[in-house]
Amino acid sequence: MAGFDVRLYATAALMTLLIFASIYSLNMFFESQREQYVTEQMNEIVDDFEEIETAYYFMDLVAQQNNSCDILKSELDYLESRLWVLDGRIKSYRDITKDFANDEFYIREKKKLNRREVIHLAMLSKLKKTCNYNHTIVLYFYGQCEQNRRCDEQGYVLTYINQNIDPEISILSFDADRNISAVDSLIKLYNVTEYPCVVVEGHTHCGLHTSDEMMALMCQYSPSLSICK
Repeated sequence: MAGFDVRLYATAALMTLLIFASIYSLNMFFESQREQYVTEQMNEIVDDFEEIETAYYFMDLVAQQNNSCDILKSELDYLESRLWVLDGRIKSYRDITKDFANDEFYIREKKKLNRREVIHLAMLSKLKKTCNYNHTIVLYFYGQCEQNRRCDEQGYVLTYINQNIDPEISILSFDADRNISAVDSLIKLYNVTEYPCVVVEGHTHCGLHTSDEMMALMCQYSPSLSICK
């Protein structure tokens, strides 16, 4: 009987060890897959920034030439599409990063994105003045998103609207938690008092807005948008 008990316990111990080893191996495998995916995301983000920088310097070059408005508009549209894709990739990186709020790569690339969006905003504003560029500009400010889930909710609304009227609108999002001086200046300039907050054609409206409310605000300041007809 005693021998039977010893064999039973030994078998149970071996099975437990095998189970733990299997779990550990699976965790190592999934962690390896996650790290590989994160690395791929990082490489894509770096590539996107290089594309954005190329477009930016090209725009600065052709701005000195005659009949540059059409070229500038084309490059600005391209630049905006890359910024939008890049923002999505950084969000994807955030979603698969356990502690994204303290992740150095995420913080660094988010800051780079916001700085380029400030440049993009300046270029958009200049194009609207000098080339009669009829484009609606929406600025989206968000912060404290770990505690404030409304940030993501407002982001989903703006993404949905952008997908429907992308050629007519420019939506630039700014992270108030990154301590970027240019973004902080925009927050003061537009009197952003809470998050989330949107600025439509220079008019500030803080708080969470549904899809219908957001489209109503856009139509109030840009009645020529296709969604307003």
